[in-house]
Amino acid sequence: MTLDHVAKYTIMLNMGNHIFNMIGRIAAPLFLYLITVSAEHTRSKLKFVLRLYITHVIIGFLTLFLGKVEPAFFGSYDQFSVLSTFAYVVFYIYTFENIIISRKKKDFLRMGSYILLGVVSIILPIILLLFLQDEVLCSILFPNILTIPYSPLFVLMGICWYFSKTKPKKAGVLLIFSFLSFGGNLVVSSLSSWVFFDFFNNIQFWMVLFLPFIFLYNGQKGKPMKYFFYIYYPLHVFLLMFMGQLLLYLSTDVH
Repeated sequence: MTLDHVAKYTIMLNMGNHIFNMIGRIAAPLFLYLITVSAEHTRSKLKFVLRLYITHVIIGFLTLFLGKVEPAFFGSYDQFSVLSTFAYVVFYIYTFENIIISRKKKDFLRMGSYILLGVVSIILPIILLLFLQDEVLCSILFPNILTIPYSPLFVLMGICWYFSKTKPKKAGVLLIFSFLSFGGNLVVSSLSSWVFFDFFNNIQFWMVLFLPFIFLYNGQKGKPMKYFFYIYYPLHVFLLMFMGQLLLYLSTDVH
């Protein structure tokens, strides 16, 4: 992740076929995998969703503030928080689990309410965007499942991981989505389309490099660093934004 962001914010190799970008493709599936594992063990999935959402909102407004108030120091970048995607992953895992449980209990009213909840989560952000006419604000407060980082296909991959209970099955899910990304990029490129560009780009296929990590995970709880990544993730990006602007200033000053 850090290597990928170094490439993007300091040496300006955004989405190129540089080794940093390729290695960086491991980061998103790695964190997605950890999110699905955490969802299995958390006491409350809804609190987990809320924690991810609140952190996403804070990062969003900080990005907006720094880009507007201090563009000379931090540059002006699009929203980068992937936590909205992770929040949707946990939310839909929670929703699908309750639909399955309700169906087994033949509680069709409860099952219908969770189906409705899932549908509303897709439609409501679109309606709010049409009403508010502020794409940036809506991406922060009401992220749209169709335009979130890495696309809804990444959310689907996380859900498939959660319900795949063996390592070979999880590996199979990664391979399917990696080659889907590769094939989708060829189709999208040939059509000159920007559909789900975060997923159908020319390097996202390299998330397949995460494959050995699935088999290396021993299923044991690691060190208690629950909030470390909530802090490190935005902090290192903002620092690299600043360093990128500094390097840009120094290079133009020399010339």
